[in-house]
Amino acid sequence: MIRTISAVVMCVVLGAGASVCIPAYNAKATYIVDIESPDGPRGYGVYIGATAEQLHAKLDNDTNIGLAIIDAQNVSAEDVGSLKAHGRRIYSYLNVGSLEEFRDYYSTFEGLTLSAYDNWPGEYWIDVSEQAWQDYVVDNIAAELVLKGADGFFIDNTDVYYLYQHSWIYKGLVKILTRLKDKYHLPIIINGGDMFVSKLMDDGNTALIDGINQESVFSTIEDYENGVFGEQTAMDRAYMEEYLARAYKQGLFVYMIEYTQDMRLVDKIREFCQQNGYKCYVTDSLSLDGNV
Repeated sequence: MIRTISAVVMCVVLGAGASVCIPAYNAKATYIVDIESPDGPRGYGVYIGATAEQLHAKLDNDTNIGLAIIDAQNVSAEDVGSLKAHGRRIYSYLNVGSLEEFRDYYSTFEGLTLSAYDNWPGEYWIDVSEQAWQDYVVDNIAAELVLKGADGFFIDNTDVYYLYQHSWIYKGLVKILTRLKDKYHLPIIINGGDMFVSKLMDDGNTALIDGINQESVFSTIEDYENGVFGEQTAMDRAYMEEYLARAYKQGLFVYMIEYTQDMRLVDKIREFCQQNGYKCYVTDSLSLDGNV
């Protein structure tokens, strides 16, 4: 079936009835060490910082990666089609909970921001309860990604609910997910957002998503600027392991991203994923551009 999307450009209404029309925009994204997926040769890779050239260099001759996460805003529809060779699925990054200064639409929505995003200069948490933002995410950004051929969404920054634990923030995120599901009928992976996902599970709303991706279960980022990594505390790791197990028991796929250069820790991560049926991608850089 061919899915037709009517528009990538969208007009949104802000303030006292003022409207702004916003064109499709360019995106960015982020180096990496692959480890084998627990389900055999069809591995999992996260390349949301990669350019089209980097993605082709990494994936064109690689039959081992069965699911690649990219930022499809960085590439053309032709690139996405080519990257789907060998039966590979391509999911696109979709940031719903924060706003970056480099985005073409930043000036339109900066009035909806809540606070600065720690460790990521030029990025701000955004009020997901605002209708204009919900409309733009679903009807403009997501439409562009699907039009380019994305097989699913990798949703980021639902952690806005951790920072702002208000009912309207939770409901705003639920509304975005519901609309994405109803409109595009594509799989959704939530990156991070454990408090939000836990409430989804408490409320019986897990049908809205298909999987979770958790960063830093075994590893930690000690210095974002210089890319210095460490090992997660036993207490935090135990919490994350319990969370992942609960999600898995509820039928959600479980993915992980770990940041480390410690091969001893990589061996622990591999064993953990193989024992539990999870998929993991290990990187030694925060840039996630696929330059291995």
